[in-house]
Amino acid sequence: MQPFRFLFRATMTLSAMALIAAAGPAREATAQASPAPPTEAVSSLGWQLVARSGHGNAVVSPASVWQALAMTHAGAGGETAAEIAAVLGMPDDAALIGETSAAMRQAFAKIASEQIRLEIANRLWLQEGEPIAEPFTAILEAKHAASAGLLDFVAAPEAARSDINRWVAEHTGKRITNLLPSGSITPLTRLVLTNAVFMKADWAVPFDPSQTRDRHFDLGEGVQVKVPFMHRSGSLRAGRTGREGAEMLVCEIPYAGGRLSMVILVPDYPDPDGADGAGSVLAQLDGSWLASLQASGGLQMRPVQLALPTWTARKPLSLNDTLADLGMPTAFTREADFSGIDGTRDLFISDVVHEGFVEVSEEGTEAAAATGVVIGVKSASPPVEPLTITANRPFLWAVIDTATGSMLFAGEVADPRG
Repeated sequence: MQPFRFLFRATMTLSAMALIAAAGPAREATAQASPAPPTEAVSSLGWQLVARSGHGNAVVSPASVWQALAMTHAGAGGETAAEIAAVLGMPDDAALIGETSAAMRQAFAKIASEQIRLEIANRLWLQEGEPIAEPFTAILEAKHAASAGLLDFVAAPEAARSDINRWVAEHTGKRITNLLPSGSITPLTRLVLTNAVFMKADWAVPFDPSQTRDRHFDLGEGVQVKVPFMHRSGSLRAGRTGREGAEMLVCEIPYAGGRLSMVILVPDYPDPDGADGAGSVLAQLDGSWLASLQASGGLQMRPVQLALPTWTARKPLSLNDTLADLGMPTAFTREADFSGIDGTRDLFISDVVHEGFVEVSEEGTEAAAATGVVIGVKSASPPVEPLTITANRPFLWAVIDTATGSMLFAGEVADPRG
């Protein structure tokens, strides 16, 4: 039985996602006009992925994961489709999910400018000569902008894998060159869906490199390391919020152009214990996190003295258990229904792999994300004084579209050294 693989890589300012899938007849539904991007659903998914990423640094692109799962949903049926829709935070309506996916891509397109490069692309890869339901390919092309290409997984699986990886590399600024590892494509593979997101953005006000100097970063349990910290003073949207005993310092750092920002969330209570401190903050975040911060006064213009480490992080993840825990276990079992792809009940998801990379410097952020799914045959008022925010302990971060609140990337910095 060919595994269903979901692969993800992220490079800050660059994101790419790939989805590999196969199976069953696509369901049709009545679409609603111009749905809004699924801001809360994507944010909720992002923080849940960060929470389940284990110890150490984390980087995920919930927007990329959402797009991949949305394409997968188009070929699912019955309980499988309902569970995937629930993880997407959407009704079980293939057309509506497709329209929402399109709205997300359109919102991203409006962000791109001379100062910000942001691209998103979908692609469908089919087995030569394999019967595929026309409604499935039609909805992927019409709603997900996923054109189809033919490959021979049966006779030349490694050549097919190389072709897909080459496409991903071309759509991620060559930051992600091996999304599908050796052995991920076999003669049992029937379909691959890929999504690539690329982002590169400079800060609206760059950090002065001459002000970068080494400072201590607390890893927890009494362990400190010295890493380069960027420094900046000026007016930023920032504040202090959170429940008693688990307060956090919050700061929004805008990128050039005004549409994208990075929001950092730093534990602010006595002796935050490394990952536990960040974990206590993370436990307070859900899909409405940004609106809650704004309503609580956590983000208001005020003088800020900011010290932020430079960091680079990479972390591979297997998302099988995570996605099952989030509410879509059936897709990974023999009870899976992907009949919307080829009219059979012979397909299921065997593996979902995610890898992220992020790099933050004085100039800005570069991020890349790639996700692949392979489906085969079964076998308050601010004070006058400046707010000092020193991110010298594990903290959370997110890159958001300030116009819609949509989350593109999110993660945790546990050790800036990577």
